[in-house]
Amino acid sequence: MGQNSDNGLELKIMSELNNEYAECMMAQSKRTEDILSKQIKKLSTDNSVLLKELDVMHSAMSDLHKRYDRARGIINQMKKREDTLEEEIRQCQEELRNSEENCRYISKTCDDKLEEANTRIDMIKQETEKGTIMMEASIKRLELECKSWHSKFLDKESSEKELIAICDSLMGVKEQEMDEEQ
Repeated sequence: MGQNSDNGLELKIMSELNNEYAECMMAQSKRTEDILSKQIKKLSTDNSVLLKELDVMHSAMSDLHKRYDRARGIINQMKKREDTLEEEIRQCQEELRNSEENCRYISKTCDDKLEEANTRIDMIKQETEKGTIMMEASIKRLELECKSWHSKFLDKESSEKELIAICDSLMGVKEQEMDEEQ
């Protein structure tokens, strides 16, 4: 019976050890389960936070991409506008060059015409001065002729008066002779 009791005791100890081991394993399992549950909750929370952060980052990236596209569009429009403005500037510069050439041509033409007009004015002035001198000479000559004619006229008038006086005296003499003869 000794062996049976040893076996019973051994079985009892083994059973107790087994129970303790099972309790220990259950406690360890419970602790592990609690730790894992906490870690799972934490990971789930972290995952939710990370998903939210990822959504925020995705939204921010989407906004950034939209802004980038808008900025790129604006830059392209500005480049097109710059090209257009550069072309307009080139056209304006070309028109300015053409206008300057036209102004130089017109200025030269005006200077030539002015010089030609001044030359003609000088010629006309000289001709006018010659004509004036000739007219003054003609006027002097006509005045002298007029004085000559006037003096001739006065001479003829006085000769005529003398002739009239002679005729009158002859007629007076003839009348006296006729009166005497009668």
